[in-house]
Amino acid sequence: MSDHTVPHASATGLGGRVADWYAEQSRRRATSVLDLAEGAWLLRTPEWPRSFSGNCVLVRRDPGADALIAWAEEHLGGAGLDHRHMAALCDLSDGTRAGLVEAGFDLRPELLMARPVAAGPLPVRADVAVDVLTPEESSALTARLWREVWMPDVSEETLRQLVGRAEGYSRSGEHVRLGVRDAATGEAVACLDVAVMDDAAEIDAVATLPPYRRRGYGDALLAAGLAVVESRGCDLAVLTALPDDWPHQWYSRSGFERVATAWEATRTPGSTT
Repeated sequence: MSDHTVPHASATGLGGRVADWYAEQSRRRATSVLDLAEGAWLLRTPEWPRSFSGNCVLVRRDPGADALIAWAEEHLGGAGLDHRHMAALCDLSDGTRAGLVEAGFDLRPELLMARPVAAGPLPVRADVAVDVLTPEESSALTARLWREVWMPDVSEETLRQLVGRAEGYSRSGEHVRLGVRDAATGEAVACLDVAVMDDAAEIDAVATLPPYRRRGYGDALLAAGLAVVESRGCDLAVLTALPDDWPHQWYSRSGFERVATAWEATRTPGSTT
């Protein structure tokens, strides 16, 4: 079980608003949604069966480990999926976390963070050109990031699905991928996604290929991304970050505040049960 110290997710206030926003985004992106109980849903995206986020149990309240496991077995296992995945946009009790770990689930905490547009723009890097990437450029860069950074041992079929699932992101609203290109080759080497939905927008997939890091690309992309958020009439930018990884500190320095706790629990065929 993780011993990370993370803020408690309030059912109301800014933390509740951000958690509700993410829950709605996930429901819109899925192909089908089944109500399991109050604040609990089954998300299914059969066309991309290896997408955990598209095929999972989603909750906005803690129903206990027994209910989470039973829902996952009935609906994900019953659909013939290899994985069991739960996304909890709320804090989970010690008992729920212990029950999930005992059942063989890998448990990961996440921070939900937010930055009001009223906080103002970030400084623009005049020496870094940020452009909107074409779908072809976006797919090619995503594939490289999975192969070279995020999951070097990824299979070709899993990679196809991880790249292809982005086709469904437009179900929740406008999706813009910003990028920085290599000056010599014109190839996209860094990116940031902006997903607009109603009155808020998510900053996601901020990544730079290793040979191009420490050049200020991330700062330039974040400034450009927040400018897109403002231009779409949103009043809030939101994102998720791991509490034990450095980016959340970078986001904090850029004006993002930790507002809520989220948890992901995953069990795959290679997990211990």
